[in-house]
Amino acid sequence: MSSQLTTTPPPAPAAPGSLTGAAIQGMKWTTMATLATSVLQVGYTAVMARLLTPADFGVVALAAIFMRFGGYFAQMGMEQALIQKATLTPADVRAAFTSAVGLGLFFAGLLWLLAPLGGRAFSQPGVVPIIHALSVGLVLMGIYATSVSLLRRQMRFRTLALIEVSTFVLSYGGVGITMAWLGYGAWSLVGTQLSQSLLLLILGYAVTRHSVKPLFSWQVYRPLVQYGGWSSVASFCEYMTGELDKMAISRLWGGAALGLYSRAAMLIALPAYTLTASVTRVALPSFSQVQHDRPRLRGAYLRSLSLTGVLIMPICLGAAVAAPELVRVMLGPQWMDAVPIFRVICLLYSLSTMNMFAVTVCDATAHLVRKLVLTLTHAAAMLALFVLLRGFGLVGIALAVLLGEALRTVFYLILMRRVLTVELTTLMRAYVPALLLSAGVAASIALVASGLRAAMAPLPLVFAAELLTGAISLPTLILLLPLPALQAEVAYLLGHLNTRAVPVLGPVLVWLHRQLAPSSLPA
Repeated sequence: MSSQLTTTPPPAPAAPGSLTGAAIQGMKWTTMATLATSVLQVGYTAVMARLLTPADFGVVALAAIFMRFGGYFAQMGMEQALIQKATLTPADVRAAFTSAVGLGLFFAGLLWLLAPLGGRAFSQPGVVPIIHALSVGLVLMGIYATSVSLLRRQMRFRTLALIEVSTFVLSYGGVGITMAWLGYGAWSLVGTQLSQSLLLLILGYAVTRHSVKPLFSWQVYRPLVQYGGWSSVASFCEYMTGELDKMAISRLWGGAALGLYSRAAMLIALPAYTLTASVTRVALPSFSQVQHDRPRLRGAYLRSLSLTGVLIMPICLGAAVAAPELVRVMLGPQWMDAVPIFRVICLLYSLSTMNMFAVTVCDATAHLVRKLVLTLTHAAAMLALFVLLRGFGLVGIALAVLLGEALRTVFYLILMRRVLTVELTTLMRAYVPALLLSAGVAASIALVASGLRAAMAPLPLVFAAELLTGAISLPTLILLLPLPALQAEVAYLLGHLNTRAVPVLGPVLVWLHRQLAPSSLPA
C-alpha cells in the first residue's frame, strides 16, 4: 500500500466564520449521534438490568479499570497528538499507526499476565478471565485508533456519527442483549465491547484509508511522543482519580455494592457525560486550530461552557428530583437503594461534565504538566475525603466524590484564568445562566412530582409528567429570564442545526428558535 494518505490533507486554520460553522456542523452530527445512542442505551440498560445481576455489572466494571489502564498507555496519547499537531505528514500517520498497534499488542499481553494479581488485589478472582478476554480489545483499538483520529482531525463528524450509531446498534442491541438472554451473564457485556471494537476497526478503515506500512524513525516519533506521552500520563491519572470511588467500594464492600453504585452512576452518566463528550470531541480539533490565538480560544471556551451548562445542569438537577421514579422505571423496584446515591451523583455530574472543556483547553494548548499536577492534587483530596466519609456507606463515598469535584472545579477556574488570560469573575459568570435555569427546572419538576405523588398517581403518569415538565420548563425559562447574551447564543446555535430531526425534543427546539430569532442577532 502506498505510504501517502489517500484522504484530503487537513485544512489550514480556519477563519473565524468558517471555523464556527464547521464546529456547529460537527456539534450537530455528534449531538444527533449522541441522542440516538443515548436513547438506545436507555433501552439497553433497562433490558440488561433485568437480565443480569448487580454482581455481573460489578465484575465487568472492575475489569474496566484495568482495561482503561492498558488503553491509555497502549495509545501513548498518539490519537490526541494526531489531532493537536499543527502540521501533519504521512510519516506522522505511519508512526502513530505503528506505535498504536505495537503498544496495543504489548499491553494486551501485559494485562493478560497481570490479571491474576488484579483478581487477588481486589479479592475478585472472577475478574481474571474477564480481563483476559477484554485484553483482545486493546489490539483492536490499536488498529482502528488512527482512522478515528484522522476523521476527528478532518472534522468529518457526519461519517463518525454514522459509524458510531451503526456499531452501537449491532453490538449492544444485537450481540449484547442476545448473549444476556441466552444466559451468558457478565460475558454478554464482554461480547458487546469486543464486537463494537471489531466493527469500528472495519468501518473506520473503510472510510479513512491510510498507510499501514510500519515506520521506525525517532525524528518522526519525537514530537508525537513528547506530546502524546504527557497526554497519556495526565489522562491516565485523571481517569484513575475518577475510578478511586469504584476501587474503594470494591475493596470495602465487594462486587454487589459496586454494581449498585455503578448502575446508579450510569443512569445520569449517559445523558450528561455522553452529551458533553460528544461536544468536546468537536472542541479539541476546533480549539487546536486556534491554540495560538488566545482571544478566539477564550471566546470559544466561554461559549462552550455557557451553552453546554444550560443543558447539562438542568438535566442533572431535574433527574435528582425525579430519582425515585427514574430508578423504578429504568432499573426496577429492586434497585431502589440506588436512589440516594443517584441524587448525589447527579450533582457530581453537573460539575464534572462542565470541567471537560477546561481539560480540552489544556490538551489543545499543551498545558499537560499543569493538568497533571491538578489531577494529582485532586486525587489526594479525594483519598482524604474517602477516609472521612466512608462511615456513611455508599452515599458517603458519593459525597466524597462530589466534594472532590467541587475542589477540582475551583482548581480549573484558577488554571483557566492563567491559560486564557481572563478575569476570574468572567469565568464564574459563565456558570450563572446554568445555575438559574437548573434551579427553575428542578423546582418545576419537584412541584409537579409532589402533587402527583400525593395523589397516588400511577408510576408511568408521574414519570411522564416529570419528563414533560423538564422539557417545557427549560426553554420557557430561557425565554423568560433576563439573559439576552445567552438567548442570542442559543438562537444562533439553533439556526445552524436541523432541530426538526432531533428525536423527541425537535418540536420544542423549533419553537424555541422561532421565539428567540426575532429578538436575537448571530454572535
